[in-house]
Amino acid sequence: MNIVYKKRSIILLILLFISILSIFPYFFNNYIFSQDDLLFHRTRLESYTEAIRHLDFFPRVFPTMGLNFGYAADLFYPSILLLPFALFRIVGLAFVPSYYLYQFLISFVTAATSYYFLYSIKKSKKQALLFACFYTLSSYRLIDQSVRAALGETLAFAFLPLFALGVYSIVYTTKHRWQLLAVATTLLIASHLITAFYSFIFLMFFILINWKKSKLAQVKSLIQSGLLTLCLSAWFLFPYLEQVTQLTFNFSNTTLWSSGLNFSLANLIVNSLANVSAPFTELKPNIGLLLIVFVIIAGIHFRQLTTLNKRLAVVTFLLIVLATNLFPWGLFKLSIIAKIQFPWRMLLFASFFASLLAVGMIEQFRLLSTKMVIVFILITSLLTLGFNVNNLVQSTEQHNITVTNNNVSVFYESEIGHGKEYLVKDTDFKKYFAAPGLIIDGIPYTSTPNQIKNNYDHSNYTVRINGNQEVQLPKFYYKGYEVKVDQEVAKAYNKNGLLTVTLDPGVHSIEIFYKKTNIQKLSVIFSFITAGTLVLYNRLKKRR
Repeated sequence: MNIVYKKRSIILLILLFISILSIFPYFFNNYIFSQDDLLFHRTRLESYTEAIRHLDFFPRVFPTMGLNFGYAADLFYPSILLLPFALFRIVGLAFVPSYYLYQFLISFVTAATSYYFLYSIKKSKKQALLFACFYTLSSYRLIDQSVRAALGETLAFAFLPLFALGVYSIVYTTKHRWQLLAVATTLLIASHLITAFYSFIFLMFFILINWKKSKLAQVKSLIQSGLLTLCLSAWFLFPYLEQVTQLTFNFSNTTLWSSGLNFSLANLIVNSLANVSAPFTELKPNIGLLLIVFVIIAGIHFRQLTTLNKRLAVVTFLLIVLATNLFPWGLFKLSIIAKIQFPWRMLLFASFFASLLAVGMIEQFRLLSTKMVIVFILITSLLTLGFNVNNLVQSTEQHNITVTNNNVSVFYESEIGHGKEYLVKDTDFKKYFAAPGLIIDGIPYTSTPNQIKNNYDHSNYTVRINGNQEVQLPKFYYKGYEVKVDQEVAKAYNKNGLLTVTLDPGVHSIEIFYKKTNIQKLSVIFSFITAGTLVLYNRLKKRR
């Protein structure tokens, strides 16, 4: 038993080392370079922290986000997995250390799930450790984490291995882990909807390829998994559908970005061999030196590979093609698959399969001795350290702006994301941000400070109306608001993206509160009941 515990402790220490290395040396800084999505996620993180302080775990709309106009980031981009960060802040940690500690936690979960994935399949601690190392420290993941600050996609990296393990168990084994697949899909949905969407597409494509080999038991397990996913994700999916079926939002017009359409295979190979990413303004997407070398070797010695490694190589090659302009993405610029925004997002999946391919080739060429495993981990560590330090140096030399503990609350207060995706279509947010306040019959109304009162989830206004007039309130419109005029519930509707009411002459007191819809409330209860029933069922089954 002592030997077993010792081995487990060593594995745990290695996984912790990998996790620390992923954010080294960034966590020594008292600032975070502001690149790409950081400001949006900064606001999400702080807004969700405030929601948790009020014991609101599913706020749907962040009332103060966007200069107090309220933004439905949580409704379309779930925040529940931000809970650890919120707890770090609530216990007293400042923003910057909380952010880096949260990134460390994500890296550790990624290392643990990737280790669990391959160990469950191969029953080899060495192979599982190598996969955890290659995958967690893959360059595209480091870009997501520390260059793009793509928090949702970084979280998705952590749960993709569980999704893959669920699919593997159903297709290739007799022990169908359909519950695991459902939980993993739910976690992907809670992390990053785009990654969940493309994971589902790949799953459907995979099923079609293996349809002739599929058996009734496999089909049954996939259906069970799909139904369980629907129940576990009801807290997000049903409120999402409620909004999009009644309103048209900016994300419905998503098109592919030119930066992705111009990304070539040569760019990918050169960037990977150079082991750099550069700051976001000069971003160089890649999968890293080690993985690209394994991919190139696999291509050169393809005939000598085992059948399994050949399959892994083909999948990796195809994903790399999909990540570049070798695939005619321009034909799908306005299609539903344009939700990917930029094709090099496929490097997430390419990193996963390239890491698997690397481990498979190491096994095939008998390089799995303890000494060689240590060598591969050290090589990966050195490359990771060089990658991170290089990015830190370039960002410093370019004098990129930084988010600090002192400016975190006032830095770009109006930031709600690049595309303002979660606003009702054609909302003139620039006009509203320029003069935040009531708009009466199309004319901005100047309020005195004593006429405005904003609490966490309530906003109160006092206004004088000269006739029957239409009042646009300084709140972006979403289903679920309750407006009271003189303590009586008033009919509110959408006009040009703002919550609007019609008032009679006189002085009126207006109270605005995001009450949430019945679907939003009931869907959370339904998902919790499903999760509780699932846990209870498995415990009883285990006892039997």
